[in-house]
Amino acid sequence: MKQTKLTLFVLAFVIMLTSLSAVTPNYGSNPMNKQINYYWFDPASNWLGRQNTVANEIALTGLDESTGNPKTLVEKGWAPSNCSIDQWGVPHPLSQTPDKALYSHP
Repeated sequence: MKQTKLTLFVLAFVIMLTSLSAVTPNYGSNPMNKQINYYWFDPASNWLGRQNTVANEIALTGLDESTGNPKTLVEKGWAPSNCSIDQWGVPHPLSQTPDKALYSHP
């Protein structure tokens, strides 16, 4: 009986040591999906009067981000950090390059 307890203890100890070396934790951070409400403009950079996430804008308009040809640029989106707001509350892009672009595919 005493030898059985010793054998089980040694077996449990060996399993514990090998399992610690077999499992490696993942300390890397997982990227988070960002929910950015972009200001949406037409191709001439006139504000369309709305601020939406990309997913909500795609659902609203039926446009998409695909760059496959044929494509027609329909909407451009700028993040709030890349826009200035005038005294009437209308956003204006600070750069010529949009953060997001939505296309139609005729």
